[in-house]
Amino acid sequence: MQRSITCAPWALALGLALPALATAQLRMPVPEESRSGYTWSLGASISNGASYPGSTERSTGIRPVIGLEVGRFTLSSGGGGSLLDFDLDARDSGVTAKLLQWENLRLSAGLRMDGGRKGSDEPMLQGLPDVERTLRGRLSVIYDFNKHASVRSTLSQDLLGRDGGATLQTTARYEIQVSPYSEIAFALGFTLADSTYMQGRMGVPLSASGVSTPLPAYVPGGGLFSQDVGLEFKSAVSDRWVVFGGVRYSQLRGNARRSPLAVKPDNYGISLGLAYRCCR
Repeated sequence: MQRSITCAPWALALGLALPALATAQLRMPVPEESRSGYTWSLGASISNGASYPGSTERSTGIRPVIGLEVGRFTLSSGGGGSLLDFDLDARDSGVTAKLLQWENLRLSAGLRMDGGRKGSDEPMLQGLPDVERTLRGRLSVIYDFNKHASVRSTLSQDLLGRDGGATLQTTARYEIQVSPYSEIAFALGFTLADSTYMQGRMGVPLSASGVSTPLPAYVPGGGLFSQDVGLEFKSAVSDRWVVFGGVRYSQLRGNARRSPLAVKPDNYGISLGLAYRCCR
């Protein structure tokens, strides 16, 4: 019998953990010069994970880590944005603008490139249509319960009409300072997707089934796509150098889990990186 994870136990576990951790200090020291001008980070990370959601194959890659904050605007790639000030804001990849803040509630919008997926990426995908690269628009609502806990909900939409569809990702985070210059963060969340996104990522078109691929035709509807839980860490090893990384466990759910492409619906990913952080 396959084990499953539902939102209710996660929410209960988080609720029980909050009071016990309420006395922990969260924010790491930020250099004085970061209060004006701009802040940037630059480095690299290595990661290992499933080739695509549901794959039995794993891949390892090295990617650049870039972060730049100027006023209300942030440019982030490879997780570099999250290194800029060590706060609860996870800083999505791409270009992000802070639109407004009202007490503990924040609203931001952004753009990012979706790299898509090629049918030649691995044998299981051979004969399936490529998932095209596209530009996605993002709108995020973030609520900070206190200096430790926050919840973020992000709506992401394909802006170029390349069958990228839309997703809604909601994540709760809890951060703890474990030393004057190190912190860890617990995160759990889920992703909803519309039928267009589901079909592109987990569907098997009727035109390809039995023709270019032996897989049976599968046309998924929209709904719950995945659930995940993760542990992240950041540690300032000197005034400027930061080591960071994490591990994440995810499960495909609903129609995504029933797809013939979901050979291994439960999977994990790990990452480790080093970056230089500076302010002007």
